[in-house]
Amino acid sequence: MTVTPRPSRPRTLVHDARGVARLTGWMYFPLAFLGRLPFSMMLVGVLTLTTITRGSIAEGGLLAALAGLGTAATGPIAGSLADRNGQRTVLLVGGGLSVAAALGMLALTAAGAPLFALALVALLLGATTPQVAPFSRSRLVVLTQSVGTREQRGRANSVVMSYESFADEASYVIGPVMVGALSVAIAPWAPLVFSMVTTATVTVAFAMHATGAAHPSRLDYPRATRTDERERVLTPLTVSLILAMLLVGTVFGATLTGLTGFMATRGEAELAGLAYGAMSAGAIVTALGVAALPARVTLRRRWTAFGLVALVGTTTLALSASIELILVALFLSGCGVGAVLVALFSLGAGSVPAGRTATVLTTLQSTLVVGQALVTGIAGAVAETDGANTAFAIAASASLLLTALSVIPLRRTSTAQHES
Repeated sequence: MTVTPRPSRPRTLVHDARGVARLTGWMYFPLAFLGRLPFSMMLVGVLTLTTITRGSIAEGGLLAALAGLGTAATGPIAGSLADRNGQRTVLLVGGGLSVAAALGMLALTAAGAPLFALALVALLLGATTPQVAPFSRSRLVVLTQSVGTREQRGRANSVVMSYESFADEASYVIGPVMVGALSVAIAPWAPLVFSMVTTATVTVAFAMHATGAAHPSRLDYPRATRTDERERVLTPLTVSLILAMLLVGTVFGATLTGLTGFMATRGEAELAGLAYGAMSAGAIVTALGVAALPARVTLRRRWTAFGLVALVGTTTLALSASIELILVALFLSGCGVGAVLVALFSLGAGSVPAGRTATVLTTLQSTLVVGQALVTGIAGAVAETDGANTAFAIAASASLLLTALSVIPLRRTSTAQHES
């Protein structure tokens, strides 16, 4: 008797997720998620702490801006060092310095130190806070591209990008909300203490995880000259992504600062982080939803369409006067910006040269922060003198430029992911 073999069932998203988990171990995912929280809480924590303790949204915005600039200055350097020497040392040294900087910020704030002293320690805090998100994305991209067939690697990479986008957006939800909740329940200094403890425990565990040792890309790829590296990394696509990330950061920074100013006029500045969660909630909804979009809706088309959604949301913010309407506008803005972020990181992952994964992805993450930091400082002064709606107008202007950037034609690259 002839036995007809059963046709194989098509692989599902669950199968692919399990395949990725076999490469990392299931404990990797909570570590990679919780390790993001100190970074997602940093700017909001500095802004809230200094605004409440010093009574000035302008000073709070300035210090948060300096923290963001510190991140932007050292992020690409940390990524390059990780690509050359592995991530473990970079994370451990950075984590230790970050804890010391947070202690310094708390001590100086409690002592009523002059603004310049707080500015220096805020810059150091931003420069040393570990960027777990791009390091995690880099690890997983390298791991999934080293096994299986081309089709299996493609499916695994899709799972990785879905997880990373979800984790990023979820951390953006939880981070600001935790700042608000801890500030209300305990004191304005509590978020920084929580971040210190998380860095000293979870970030160290993430650094020591087996996947950290499995990422010495310098052993897999030949070294290039500095000129060659710049040419390979700074393509027309990556330059456009860097500009887009700068604008996304501008939307976040202006929105957060405007919201803090709005809540401060109501005597509820400590609730700004909680209210900001509405924007982050919108972002996480679309981060999960865009994975279901058909392939014919390319990444660039998603960037354009959801950029328009962000424009509608931020314009509504600039015209709002009630907390109810502002919460609705925040959610809508988050829906647009969240999907744009997924598209930008996906395009960035498709443009990564061999052996430069952490460099490119950390650069994009840092650019997002520098946009947020620069505008936080400017919008803080604007919100204090001209009102919160003017700060919201800056976010609307950035959304318009972000959408316009998505339709600028670029030279077609050889990687299908760039345009898909």
